[in-house]
Amino acid sequence: MPCFETILPFLKPIEHLILDESVSEVMINGPDQVFVEKAGFSEQVLGVSLGERTLLVAVKNIARRLGDDISEAKPILDSRLPDGGRVAAVIPPCSLRGVTLTIRKFNVRHFEIADLIDVGTLTCALANCLEDYILQRRNLLICGGTGTGKTTLLNALGKFIPPDECILLIEDTAEIQLGQSNLVRFEARREQNGVPAVSIRKASSGENQQAAVRKAGTVTFP
Repeated sequence: MPCFETILPFLKPIEHLILDESVSEVMINGPDQVFVEKAGFSEQVLGVSLGERTLLVAVKNIARRLGDDISEAKPILDSRLPDGGRVAAVIPPCSLRGVTLTIRKFNVRHFEIADLIDVGTLTCALANCLEDYILQRRNLLICGGTGTGKTTLLNALGKFIPPDECILLIEDTAEIQLGQSNLVRFEARREQNGVPAVSIRKASSGENQQAAVRKAGTVTFP
């Protein structure tokens, strides 16, 4: 509940959906079309309507509450909630059928590799192979569509990184949860209210890497 206090005052008609623990994502495709994702499947919620004007005002208020902005001049919002959840919105003229809003909840459960093996995400042999690669400090590429488990897998694999390593973690939006104490975290920043953007490329520039090295020994990229 605490992380949603930021946005709930503006979204009373769908408050019950946001607080429903079985819902992982709430999608509003215009004022009269609401969908939710449960257990990886999307379903429409009937009988819920926010109204075009109400939805637009809600999105603008949410953007301000999150320290961002959305307007005709900047019609796309992509922000992070305090707990790592995501809020994305698009307003006209870029959205042709009215305001769209997506709230993607942060998964508070931290899966272990054993959990991923149990549900068939990967085999025991593959898990052992990936652990060896990490200990050998090889490069790994984890890719996939939204909601396919990239962050979940990376969180689990991150636990194989030895505690004496310094980890430099660079993200577009902070989502990865690592427990190691010797951790340096960078997050990209979009342009906000006249403040220049900082891209992942800029955040991972040589100067920043050297600063991290000076701060603590070895740098390991996830």
